[in-house]
Amino acid sequence: MRATNLLSLVLGTLGIVSAQTLEASTIEAMGNNSLFTRWRPIAHFLPPAGWMNDPCGSMYDPTRDIYHLFYQWHPKHVNWGNISWGHATSKDLITWEDVGGWHDQDAQALGTGPVGKYNGLGIFSGTAQPVNLHGEQDGTLLAFYTSVSYLPTSWSIPYHRGTESQSIAMSSDGGVTWQEYPGNPIITEVPGDWNITGWRDPFVEPWPAMDALLDQSEPHYYAVFGSGIKGVGPRIPFYSAPASDLTSWTFLGALWEPADNSSLGSVLETGSYGFNFEVSGFFSLEDSTGAQHYFTNMGSEGGNVSFHESAHWALWNEGVVTRRDNGSAQFTPVSGSAADWGLLYALTSFNDTKNHRRVQWGWAPEDEGSFSINQQGFQGCMALPRELFVHEVAGVVDDSSTTPGSSHFVKKSDGTYTAYTLGARPLSDVVTGLRKGSKSVKFPIGACSSSKIAGKGSSHMELAATFNDFKGMAGLTVAASPGGKEYTNIYYDSSNHTLNVDRSHSSTIVEFANSTVVGYFRPYTLAATGVESITMSVFLDGSLLEVYVNGRFALTTRIYPSREDSTNFGVYVDEGASVHVAEVAAWVGLRNVWRDRPLNSSSELVFDTAAETNNYTWWAGN
Repeated sequence: MRATNLLSLVLGTLGIVSAQTLEASTIEAMGNNSLFTRWRPIAHFLPPAGWMNDPCGSMYDPTRDIYHLFYQWHPKHVNWGNISWGHATSKDLITWEDVGGWHDQDAQALGTGPVGKYNGLGIFSGTAQPVNLHGEQDGTLLAFYTSVSYLPTSWSIPYHRGTESQSIAMSSDGGVTWQEYPGNPIITEVPGDWNITGWRDPFVEPWPAMDALLDQSEPHYYAVFGSGIKGVGPRIPFYSAPASDLTSWTFLGALWEPADNSSLGSVLETGSYGFNFEVSGFFSLEDSTGAQHYFTNMGSEGGNVSFHESAHWALWNEGVVTRRDNGSAQFTPVSGSAADWGLLYALTSFNDTKNHRRVQWGWAPEDEGSFSINQQGFQGCMALPRELFVHEVAGVVDDSSTTPGSSHFVKKSDGTYTAYTLGARPLSDVVTGLRKGSKSVKFPIGACSSSKIAGKGSSHMELAATFNDFKGMAGLTVAASPGGKEYTNIYYDSSNHTLNVDRSHSSTIVEFANSTVVGYFRPYTLAATGVESITMSVFLDGSLLEVYVNGRFALTTRIYPSREDSTNFGVYVDEGASVHVAEVAAWVGLRNVWRDRPLNSSSELVFDTAAETNNYTWWAGN
């Protein structure tokens, strides 16, 4: 970090403030749940306690004017295990209520059956629709999920036939109680003769545009799954069912056939497909002219590269969809990239029919390793809900790509291009709601050739700034302590078109992850105005850090400062660099969106026995 001395000097002028500072040895001596509120988000969706992973069953129920979100849950444990679905509802996607209550396992909606049953070892991910089995809106809610009867399962080991099947649960009381469909599982056979790597996470929706493309004579629902063929490549199997009978599904084939561990274009820009897909989606969005753009999203497994620490990627592709000779659909990618460049995974979306928009949810795991997890007493939360849209910019003059990348360029008659990509931004109404009660401050900056601290914030805040005329690396500083021992720099590097979150000084506790998280972002060059400005929106909520840029870039990561007063923020400029900053705006003190929960909603942790875990081969037990 070349600007360390300068930044430390600037921070030091604020004075050293006495604050509680944690050390690794102190944490190791603490009991379970003793750090439950230390780095816990308050402005995001997360369970009352315990382990959480994938978002599931997100939907809007027009009968009752209410939103639902379910989540993969192992209550009273801090690691993945006997996975069920937890459940919460909202009137506005801002504040949330646990269905059934927040104590212990009260929020559980769907649980596993006895071992040996089709769902005896897990209720894996899925989606939901506010219809009955005949596609009618009469107040019934349907949840489509993967039922699991055999463990362990992974793309990297042989697949045991019968491990996964697809099932339905129903509710007639607005999601308060759920019943399994008597005919479960509704799909038992894996796709075709595939030697699969996995087969799970049904994404189910009605889709009039696909009805028209496939020339369906009646409305259908469509489903995709995450899957792959061993030694061949990841796959998205495609299914359909008539709306009149949502228990009768037909396999239509694979959407497309990427090769093992391949990439659409440059890995730095488009990511790696890996060896297996999970939590896949397939949907279309209209651009400003009403034209349809077709998108897939998928969680890829196994495609690890040096600059992306995890072997999991949350990816999207845009493609051309045509009708195959057998009546199915064929997807040919034209662009793609990471849906999130950090640790966010298992992204899913739903059609928000109330507001005529597509809303995306994603799971943010912790980044503590095994350190301090028992003391924290929970793992995981959701990122902010994001609106997905066709991001289009006209008058672009710098299409120099020779392979598919993160944008699809269409040449116009004047020689310029219109750039199309998948846009993603936090829901504007949710952001407005989170600012309610916060302290809003703005700092004019202007030309800047050194790091500057703008003010004191909190561990629950939002920052926004617009940058242009980069000469070297520059961006924002968050979570900085008086004296400068702790800070996190978020900066753009124009030399390689990357957005970086430098965590090397985020915490003095070295057991926490301290690597730099890297994402690809290349500004467009416009005929009228030159290189576009970079507008960063940053949300810090406890340990959760989200970065959004220009409506088409997102990066989610975690930081765990050891000091409670590591809350200062400002502008970061590398040594010898310069940048122009219009202003820095801050909203300090984000809203607590769980008004009916106490801040400490911890549960007594449970540690499963060898008998309960098949000698710890099914899950770790803690």
